[in-house]
Amino acid sequence: MRVTNSMMVNNMMRNLNRNLTRMDKIQQNMASGKKFTNPSDDPIGVSRSLRLNTEVATMEQFKRNADDTQSWLSTTEMAVSNINTILKRASELTVQAATETNSINERSAIAQEITQLKNQLVQIGNTTYAGSYIFSGFKTDKPLLTTEGKYDVGGSELTLDEIIEVNVGIGDSIGANSVGQRVFGLYSAAADLDSMPADSLKQKQSMTGNFLNLTTNPITVAGNFILTNGGTSATINLPNVPYNNFTDLTNDITAGLSAFGGDVTVSVVDNKLVFKSNEELVMQTGTLNVAVLGMSNNQKSVSRVNSGDSSQLISVFNQLISDLNGDNTAGISNALSRLEKQANSVNAIRAEMGVKMNRIELTTNRILDDTVNLRELLSKNEDADMAEVIMNLKMEENVYRSSLAGGAKIIQPSLVDFLR
Repeated sequence: MRVTNSMMVNNMMRNLNRNLTRMDKIQQNMASGKKFTNPSDDPIGVSRSLRLNTEVATMEQFKRNADDTQSWLSTTEMAVSNINTILKRASELTVQAATETNSINERSAIAQEITQLKNQLVQIGNTTYAGSYIFSGFKTDKPLLTTEGKYDVGGSELTLDEIIEVNVGIGDSIGANSVGQRVFGLYSAAADLDSMPADSLKQKQSMTGNFLNLTTNPITVAGNFILTNGGTSATINLPNVPYNNFTDLTNDITAGLSAFGGDVTVSVVDNKLVFKSNEELVMQTGTLNVAVLGMSNNQKSVSRVNSGDSSQLISVFNQLISDLNGDNTAGISNALSRLEKQANSVNAIRAEMGVKMNRIELTTNRILDDTVNLRELLSKNEDADMAEVIMNLKMEENVYRSSLAGGAKIIQPSLVDFLR
């Protein structure tokens, strides 16, 4: 085959460009500090880096969640601590007022300070964090209490299971909030003044199931389930299958609830069955698995308060103010034990906040450790060995310079050289 001058020049240029490309690739590695800059450089390494970067981003999100939860809990703990301080001050004033030597004017003066303490309780009940009311459950845009100390929650109801779960790890979550009724209790009758807040909450109960779509997933199995209300149990029969609408289903359930004499009702809220009662409810599977109703076996009801209900804690203060202004020594003395019960309840909630904050601290440390480990793995997978990169760059540079020198000799002859 005849080798022409043009072929030699073209081959030289192609080889020069190949050498320059290799040198440019190594220069990119040195400039970026990475082993690869394109997926084609190392497909397996790139895939591993994508996975590790995703895990690092996930850990960073968990860290932000943990920090936000920590701040929320700190705000809640501070609010509960302030309530405890108010209760201590109220107890001191009550001890002072219980002495018979106090005149009605002196007790009225103490009543004025107790009134201010009560108003401060209302303000604490409506504490916000980043614009969200911390004691209002899922209704973070609604205040917990009215200015009179009654429950507000935007005209709706508040249930004890309205816990905002925050993910702080894979399969790991923590409740960031404490529902306000645990602190403030429920007042319906005079006897509630002397009960513990937890006991006062048993007066109103609610049990909510999961979302149901009876149009696409009707209940096709007949059977019964057992509902216990306080000390009374009833078997609720559901024979009229299939149930493809809530009207037929709730009608048959309501018929079975007649055994409770109207103390238990059922309704549908957002395609969920909701049972309500004035005593604790327990749902149990009979011949029908209650999972088809969106319930779980042995599911128990939780406390609920409605907008307009009275707070037990605020009512204790209201009664104390009334007794002080009425010069009722016996009533003032009774307030001491009531305030002590409220303080014990508040201290229990405060201890719970402390436990959660300790857990968040441990979780945050774990997230930081995991992030460091992931970044170390990412560095080993991506980061280039700079000493090796510099040596390879010098080698490729020498190769390129040599190829330039050799090419100069190839294209050196000209027509003048041949005519010489």
